[in-house]
Formats: sequence, C-alpha cells, structure tokens
Amino acid sequence: MKLNKTMIAVALGLSVASLSSAETIYLTGSTAMRSTIYAELTNAGTVFQSQPVFTGWGGKAGGDTYMAFYGILNGGSGNTTINCFWSGSEAGLLAVASNTVTALEPNFMDQSLVQTSSSVDNSAGTPTTLTPEPANLCMADNAQSFSRTTVPSLSGTEVGVITFKWVRNPGTWTGTNVTDSQILQALTGQGPGLGGAKQAVFDGNAADTNNYVYVCGRDTSSGTRVNALGDCGYGILTPVNQIELSGGVMQILATSTNRFGVITTNYCGNFGFSSGGTLAGTLGSPTTGSSDLVHTNLTGFSVIAYLGTSDATTATNDGATQLTYDGIPFSTNNIMEGTYSFWGNEYIYPALNDDATALQVYSLISTNTPAFCDGSIAIALPAMHSTRGGPTTFPVHN
Repeated sequence: MKLNKTMIAVALGLSVASLSSAETIYLTGSTAMRSTIYAELTNAGTVFQSQPVFTGWGGKAGGDTYMAFYGILNGGSGNTTINCFWSGSEAGLLAVASNTVTALEPNFMDQSLVQTSSSVDNSAGTPTTLTPEPANLCMADNAQSFSRTTVPSLSGTEVGVITFKWVRNPGTWTGTNVTDSQILQALTGQGPGLGGAKQAVFDGNAADTNNYVYVCGRDTSSGTRVNALGDCGYGILTPVNQIELSGGVMQILATSTNRFGVITTNYCGNFGFSSGGTLAGTLGSPTTGSSDLVHTNLTGFSVIAYLGTSDATTATNDGATQLTYDGIPFSTNNIMEGTYSFWGNEYIYPALNDDATALQVYSLISTNTPAFCDGSIAIALPAMHSTRGGPTTFPVHN
C-alpha cells in the first residue's frame, strides 16, 4: 500500500515555512535495515541538504542501535533531527500504531545528547539518558498484515527487500546446511522448556542422541523473527522454544517458585534477544564442552540462529558458520530469482497523526531508499525477478 498522494501533497503544501523551525522526527523499527538507512541519511543531498551531524551510541556507525542525524532537510530551511532507536520491526509497528499511548512509546536518546556541530559515535552502547517519545515513522521487515499489530491500519510504502541468513555456532554439530524440518523440530522440542532436536536429526547419525541442536533467536519485537518463523512454516505468532547464550553458557531465562518454595530455573522458552547485534555477538563461542542445562547431565550442544545479513557477518567474523538454507546458498542472484527464500518485504510506515515535517521525511526515505540497497543486505525492488506477498508465502518468479 502507498500513502495517499493527495494527503502527502496537502500536508507538504502547508509551505516550506512549516518545515523551517527546529523539529525532531522519531524513527524506529527494523534492526536489519539500520545500516541501509544510516548510509542513506548520512549521504549529502539525499535526505539532508548536506551531510548531517551524526550522533551514535555503540561505536559501530551503521550498526548502532541508537542514532541521530541533525541538519537541514531537502525541501526545508531549518534544522531537523532524525532520532533513531532500532527496536525491531514488530516493536516499531506497535509504536507507530500506538504513538499516542505513553506506555507504548519507545525510549530514544534524549534530545540533549544530540550533537549539532561535530559528529560523535560514543563507545557505550546505550545513551546516558533515554526519553520515551511517540514514534513518527518505522521501518518494518514485513507488511503490517503479517504483524502482531494489525489495528489501526497503517498506510506505508515498500522500499526494497531485506535479506536474512541462518548461522551456527562452533558446537558439536558441524554441518553447513539447515532445512525447514530441522528448524521446526529444534523450535518445537519436546514441549515448553524442552526445546532443541537431537543432533541425529541434523547429521543423520543414529548414535548422535546425547547432543542437541537448539535455536537462538529474537524476541517478539523482531521482524527477523517474523520472517524466520513464517518462512520455515512454523507460524509467525506461535510460541517458540529458544535458548540464549553468553560466552558459550546457557542463560537463565526465567525462574519460578512452586508451592513448596523450590525455585525452578528455565533455560528454554518463548524468549529471545531484542537486538540482532547482541544475538550475533553470542554465536562465536564454542559449546562442545558446555553443560546442556535444558537436557541435564549432558555435555556439549550446538545452536543455530537467524540473523539479518549484516549481523550474520558479525557472527561469522567471530567464529560462527553461515549455513545454506534447504540446500540453497545465500546470494543476491538466488534471492532475485526466488530460489533462496529467506528474505522479507521492507516497508516504511508513518503514524496516522504525523505532521508536515514527519511526512516530508517519510517521502524522502520512501523515494531514496532503493538507491541505497546494496544488493546484499537489501535489494532494490526493480532488481527482483521474483515477488512474495509475505513471509508465509512462497516466492513466485515474475
């Protein structure tokens, strides 16, 4: 769907003067798309008239979770800040759809931290002060119709294709391909709190029943999770059995106390990381000698994980291994032709009550994003030779 052109024209026709005063536009959503939007916003003459002043937190530029860009917009005459918090596609859609509800407003870097004279990328990953603000815009790795947030209905623009990969850590399983069937078994496990599939499912060796392969993944705020669960046929809203790692050790996800006062720890369940970058950073650690805390008294296990392409690169640089998917390797050509199916439709959505400046930013990003799709992390729509309606449908060649 595209935002009604008459509505944009009316909003932008309020005159350039309406864009001349300093204003902050809050952009949230897809972590997988953040590096593409960073490249677009920092390019002089694209969204801003000249290269904007950049404020980042994390020291990774286009990989930062918190970003801000300060300068004069194309079509404007006063300084505008685009303040970004990459919270995940699902969290972004919820924030934009509910942007008048204080409890659902995301926490952006406080405006006092935004640089206005020289760019700074702070080494700390989280700003020293966060402030809840209504979100004006979000990037989403899937159409709203495939989201948990379907009301109110938003009108957005598809700006490209976002790509994903499966990877594995250095564990007891050393394979290089993963299939839908294996993913489904690892996500389902043997019931709540008992995820993972026996390694025999992955390597075909009947003797490999004392090691398990688990899924490490994202939480329900993530569009990467929507695409991963939809693409393999698991169900985008179906609860998962995932684990989390830190230094090769399974982390406690939840605790509970029964009526006898006994504390039970849960290492597997419907949990996940809020950030693809954080997840990627856990996947380089070996687990061949780690204790399996889900299936107790076992030593050694493996994990597979779904990531945006840039985060997958981070993981493989740290020691993880990229996997082919259903026997098909990741490549731009395989995505364009519809043979590799792990990708999503990337959208930008504005809030229903956005003002003229927010709609100007929406228009600029909608128009210019295709030129910054690098063919790997994101692919421009004109380059695609296949299409799909969403993560639960198969690609169809044009």
